[in-house]
Amino acid sequence: MARTIDATVGGQVMKRLVAVGETVTADTEVAMIESMKMHIPVVAEQAGTVARWLVDEGAAVKEGQALLALA
Repeated sequence: MARTIDATVGGQVMKRLVAVGETVTADTEVAMIESMKMHIPVVAEQAGTVARWLVDEGAAVKEGQALLALA
């Protein structure tokens, strides 16, 4: 099963902070979501290499939606 990093809140993906191929560790900020006019960081809960982004910047996402896949 693919490992993913998921949105912690629903909102709009304002910025992707890591690139495909980049290695992340637990606690790395990977994206910024705007929700109710607040900017909320999405933090990796596990280490891995970013395999691909599953959403584009500016996309609306739901809480729990997968944002990126880790290899």
